[in-house]
Amino acid sequence: MKPLGASELLHGLGAWEILDSLADGAYITDTERRILFWNRAAERITGWKAEEVVGHRCQDNILSHVDKDGHPLCGNETCPLRRSIITGQPSALPLLIFANSKSGKRIPVEVTVAPVRDAAGKVVAGIELFRDVTATVQDMMRAQVIQQSCLECALADDARIKCEVRYTPSEIVGGDFYRVERLDGNRYAVLVADVMGHGLAAALYSVQLRSFWEDQRGQLDSPARFLGTLNQHLRAMAPDALFFATAVCANINAATGRITYVCAGHCPPLLLRAGGAVETAIDSQPGLGLFDALCYSNLTQDLAPGDGLLLYTDGALEISDQQDEDLGIPGLVRLIEQNIAANPAHQLQLARLEEQLLLYSHNVRLSDDLTLLKFCRLK
Repeated sequence: MKPLGASELLHGLGAWEILDSLADGAYITDTERRILFWNRAAERITGWKAEEVVGHRCQDNILSHVDKDGHPLCGNETCPLRRSIITGQPSALPLLIFANSKSGKRIPVEVTVAPVRDAAGKVVAGIELFRDVTATVQDMMRAQVIQQSCLECALADDARIKCEVRYTPSEIVGGDFYRVERLDGNRYAVLVADVMGHGLAAALYSVQLRSFWEDQRGQLDSPARFLGTLNQHLRAMAPDALFFATAVCANINAATGRITYVCAGHCPPLLLRAGGAVETAIDSQPGLGLFDALCYSNLTQDLAPGDGLLLYTDGALEISDQQDEDLGIPGLVRLIEQNIAANPAHQLQLARLEEQLLLYSHNVRLSDDLTLLKFCRLK
């Protein structure tokens, strides 16, 4: 199998033969993502023969990767292999994506990517290894249906206030949880929580949070009382496992703009002022599940007409750039201010903010679950 333009890199070293002997699919592209090499396992998994794909890009109606939510990944910033090539970084963890087989069937594959460098250290190509994980993903998809049903809720349908949410687990299921519920004619109860870890174990705990919400709905009048009871519940459920979660719980009055809230070890809420300023609501109360008999205190903030409130999980903060500089709260505020300034309506666009977070990162994807929940007071 003769590569196109990459023989200087690997030819004569036996690398082609080694890659051809792998049980995992493997292919190499140049920096423009034209396929240079396609091993036998890649043929077996996808049905595409090497002679059908070498010289083409995988997006040329070949693999046409999509993520777990069906979003195309062949754009410059969303393609894992492209991200690896331009950042010079390998994937830290396997990525789950879906590849198009020759028959047209989508195949779930676990992918790792890495840049290929020449003797001078310059990135000249990228390599992707992948394996078929159909059986595992079928079980995870069933778990996803259960978790999605737990997250389903009617967002605020009110002429005075608008609610938007963007939830992106790093895997098929995740450990973030959110809930919005109308309490009476004016007030809404809101919870955004982040369970320790991610994946299936964290998702099981997030399902527990939905059950707790239903059982303790009568305490939602007071975020402090609700979170205090939730803390006791988590301690009783796993006292020795150090099961830990952070959360922000709030009541929002659509008539007055008054927010009553508690931030239990969670990322501080951000107030989006109508003039474009972003303010941090500081609250350093302990996280959930760490100590017995915690007593939380309610705090308050006010939204004027045109103001907004952003609640989020630490997937929006724990991001490092190519120089290993952490984004943190100051960096997130900066991205939000840029986002608002670029929007003619001067409103924060959540989908665009998620793109900004990925662009800042030097990884090929965000490494943690991400939840963004925004309230805007309209009048």
